[in-house]
Amino acid sequence: MPLRWKLFRLLCILQMIAAGFKAMEALLTFLQHISFGSIVGVLLFSSIFMLTILAINLVNNNYPDNPVEGRQKKVFNRLFLLNFVFLTFLFGFIIIEVREIKQLAMVSGKNFFDFSFSIFVLLILYIVMLILQLVILFGLYKLRLELYENFMNRKFEFEKN
Repeated sequence: MPLRWKLFRLLCILQMIAAGFKAMEALLTFLQHISFGSIVGVLLFSSIFMLTILAINLVNNNYPDNPVEGRQKKVFNRLFLLNFVFLTFLFGFIIIEVREIKQLAMVSGKNFFDFSFSIFVLLILYIVMLILQLVILFGLYKLRLELYENFMNRKFEFEKN
């Protein structure tokens, strides 16, 4: 297995850990007080978690030449589309965090970047999760293409002679 897919698997594991913690936090928030934001948070982070599990399974079980077919293809397409749509909500969480820090800066009379690192932890986490999610979505696209190409090369290898 090439290094790029080993790194991809590592990124998926990191994203899975972050999404798992955020999904549990969103679920606890949802149970404390039901709101649209908590429902979106549970759905968003749960779908990110499920997509990372699917990505790891594809790399482990389908690489190098088993294409995504049948039920696996259906699940892949739905999760991929759902996660692509949920990117907007992840952007929304980043915007909300920036606004909260700006309001805190206005109330305290400090500049935006004068706060300690602990104030920015959640914002940094959301930004890292967004970047990782974009990398994972692109990686899944490339993985699926590579799986299909390897399958076709293996399937019609006898015609090359």
